[in-house]
Amino acid sequence: MTIKFYNRERELSVLESVKKPFFAVIYGRRRIGKTRLSLKFVEDKDHIYFFVNPRKSENLLLEEFSEILRKKLNLKEYVRPGNWEEFFSLLFRYRGIVVFDEFQWFLEVNKSVPFILQKYWDTEKTKPSFILTGSTVGMLKKLFEREGSPLFKRSDVVIRLGELEPGDVFNILEDLKIKTVEKKFEFFLIFGGVPYYYRLIEKYGVRNIETCLKKLVFDELGPLRNEVEEVMVEAFKKEYRTYLSILLAIAEGKTKMEEISSYAGIKHTSLPYYLGDLTDRLGIVEKHRISFKKKYVYHIKDRFYNFWLRYVYKNSSTENSELLFEKVMKDVNSFFGWSFETTVRENILKIFTDFERKMKYYGSFREGGERKVFDIDAVALNERTKEILFAECKWQSRVNAEKICEELAGKTEYVDWHKNERKEIFAVFAKSFSKRISEFEGRPIRCFDLRDIERALGRKKRATSVKFINRRG
Repeated sequence: MTIKFYNRERELSVLESVKKPFFAVIYGRRRIGKTRLSLKFVEDKDHIYFFVNPRKSENLLLEEFSEILRKKLNLKEYVRPGNWEEFFSLLFRYRGIVVFDEFQWFLEVNKSVPFILQKYWDTEKTKPSFILTGSTVGMLKKLFEREGSPLFKRSDVVIRLGELEPGDVFNILEDLKIKTVEKKFEFFLIFGGVPYYYRLIEKYGVRNIETCLKKLVFDELGPLRNEVEEVMVEAFKKEYRTYLSILLAIAEGKTKMEEISSYAGIKHTSLPYYLGDLTDRLGIVEKHRISFKKKYVYHIKDRFYNFWLRYVYKNSSTENSELLFEKVMKDVNSFFGWSFETTVRENILKIFTDFERKMKYYGSFREGGERKVFDIDAVALNERTKEILFAECKWQSRVNAEKICEELAGKTEYVDWHKNERKEIFAVFAKSFSKRISEFEGRPIRCFDLRDIERALGRKKRATSVKFINRRG
C-alpha cells in the first residue's frame, strides 16, 4: 500500500487552472512534500524533471541535465551543451512542463543560471511552463521576492507548503492500520505533519512508537539517525555545529535570546545573524509572542527536530544505542507532554473559533516578599467581546478537571487583561478524565479527551499559502 495523496487538492487545482505557459514557485521546508506535489501534478502531463544536487560539480550537473534533455527532445548524440546558456537555449524548444527541484542550489552551482532563465523567459515568445521548488526558503525568496533579483515578479503562482493538518495525519495513520487514538497521538506528537516521516513509517511497517523509534532513529542504519545534522551540514557547511548548538539550546527550553546565547556559547551580538538563518533561510525556527507585552521566545517548528536534538544529538557520545534507546523510552512521556501542549496551543483557534489571538502566557506575582513565576499552557483572546480563554494540557489519564481548574484560577487572577470586565472560559485537555466539569466558580469549562481533540482537529484549517497572480490580464 502507498500512502494516499492527502490535503493538497487546492494546490493542484490552482496549478491546473493557470494558463500555459506558466511560472510556478513551490517552497517550504525540507520533507514537506514539494517534490511529491510537483510530480503528482505532472504525472499525466508531458514533463521533464531535474533535481539540482548541490553535491555534484557544475560539469556533472550540466552533463546529467543535458542527457535528460537530449533524450526528451530526441536530439542527436553529438548535441552536447557546453554551458548553461546553450542548455537553456535547447530547453526553450520544449513545450511541456519543466520541474526544477531545489532550484535555489543553482546559487551555489552557478549564480548566472537564474539570470539566463530570466533572459529566455522574458524574450522567447513560445516556451515551456516551469515549476521551481525550494526548501532553503530564504534563498528562494531572494530569487523571487527581492526587487532587483533575476526572477522578481516572474512567477504566476507562489505556493508556500506547510505541514499536513492533524486530521490528515490521523487519516494516514488509520490507513496504516494504527487504530487507537492514543497511538495516533504518539506518532503525531513526535513526527507532526511532515509527510516524509509517515512514508518511512509505511515503508518500515511499524505499528507502534517504540518499534518506530528503534528502527528509524536509534538503529545505527536508521534513515532518521542523522536527519537534522545532515540538513545543517547541507545548509551551513563548516558552521553547522554552531547552528546545532543553537537548536539544542531551544530544544532544551532555552527560548529567550539571552538564554540561547549563554547555553550555546555564542556572543549575544552574533546570535541574531544565526537565528535569522534558522528562521528566514531554513524556516525551521519561529518567534512566538508571550504575555501581552512585546516579548518573544523562539521555538523549533518541527517536532521531530525537537525530539532528535533532545535525545539523539544531546547523547551523541553514547556508544551503546540499545542503552540510549532504553533511556529515551523511560523519558519519552515528558516529550509527549511538551508536544501535546504545543499541539493544543497551535490549534486552539481552530477548536475555539471565536477567538483571534493565541499564546503561551508567562507571568509572575509577589508572595511574602518573594517573586514567584508561573505559566499557562495556552491563552486565547477575543478583543471585541473581551473574552479570554485559559487552557491547561495534561498528557495524563484519569485527570480531575476540577482540581486543574482550581490551580488555573489561582494563576488567572494575576493576568492583567481587562481584569474587571472580561469573561473567562477555562479548558482542560487530557488523555482521559476521572472527573469532567462544565462550570467552575461561574466560569464555563470545556473538557477535551483525545477523542474529543481528534474530532475537533478533523475540521481542516489550511497549512498552505497560495498566491495566484494574474499577469496576463
